[in-house]
Amino acid sequence: MRMISAILVLLALSACDRTRTADPSPPAAPAVEVREVAAADGYGQNGDDVNSVAFWSHPSVNFQSLLIAATGDGVKAFNIESGEEVASAPGPVTNLAVFYLGEGEIAQGYAIARAGDAYAVYAVANDAPALAPLIVTGAAPGADAFCISGGVLYEAGRDQLAAREIAVLTGGVVLSDARKVAAAPGVTSCHVDDRTGEVITIGKDGAIKRVDPSTGESFGLAFVDAATASALFLMTTPEPDNAAGGVIAVLTGASGVISLYDQTDGHALGAVRVKSTFDLDAVATAKTIAAGYGNYGGIYRDGALAVVTAGKGAPIRLVPWTGILDALKLTPGENVDPRTPQPVTETERVIDIEFAQP
Repeated sequence: MRMISAILVLLALSACDRTRTADPSPPAAPAVEVREVAAADGYGQNGDDVNSVAFWSHPSVNFQSLLIAATGDGVKAFNIESGEEVASAPGPVTNLAVFYLGEGEIAQGYAIARAGDAYAVYAVANDAPALAPLIVTGAAPGADAFCISGGVLYEAGRDQLAAREIAVLTGGVVLSDARKVAAAPGVTSCHVDDRTGEVITIGKDGAIKRVDPSTGESFGLAFVDAATASALFLMTTPEPDNAAGGVIAVLTGASGVISLYDQTDGHALGAVRVKSTFDLDAVATAKTIAAGYGNYGGIYRDGALAVVTAGKGAPIRLVPWTGILDALKLTPGENVDPRTPQPVTETERVIDIEFAQP
């Protein structure tokens, strides 16, 4: 009887031990603290159908720089300093980007957008705020998303990254046929580093990659949650290195949270959300974002982040980049003038790394 009791005790202890060690629940991932930042200004009117924004840097007067918006009514340009709408062009457009041809004060800026099944290009006057539509010749857009730097337009989608040369002639723009740069399954957006010509792509699966357009080789930076929109902010690293650096910002639209990642190695820098102020509501949900890394004067002398809210009030909120750096306790470098980007001193940074799904 004693033997049977001892066996029963041992079996009970063994079962208890198995219960303790067979718990399948993995440890919870640490929560990322979302810091709050304040928007200093709001642009546009409540109810404006804003779907994309971009920054244009004035060649000589910082306070005359523009925030350009693509809306259901057309393209609108706002003076960053005053918030006043100073130029417009009719026609519904989407997917806006700004690029420059030339360098320094003589560089000419252009805004390019999707107008249905065609591209629309506008010359942005250097001397006075104006958006002059140009005639565009060339094939229709080959993908939903695009990005541009100098004379090359990159189309991201349809499982590839393609490039098209863009030539601005007297009164018009000519786009070449697309040439494949690299296979890019599920890519939803892209950005170009003006210093290196590298293309940053973001995929549906959350993969952020850096692509060398001359070879098609890619370097995997990070995996993130599905992105509603993204932006690239170019800057140098802090002293004493002053090497090429930058930040990739990824928006989760449903929550309005913007997560930031280092452009060089992909490590997470933190996350922010736009809080309410005495005259602007908090951004609870957002549609898109854009980064401006020029000197726009005043509190925006180190650049800005534009957030297009899906809520009420001014549809575009502008956050000083210094506010984001302060919230995340990041040491700033120098922002890059988009008209005369600093050359990169690093060499051969791009290597081929493919992500392996676990």
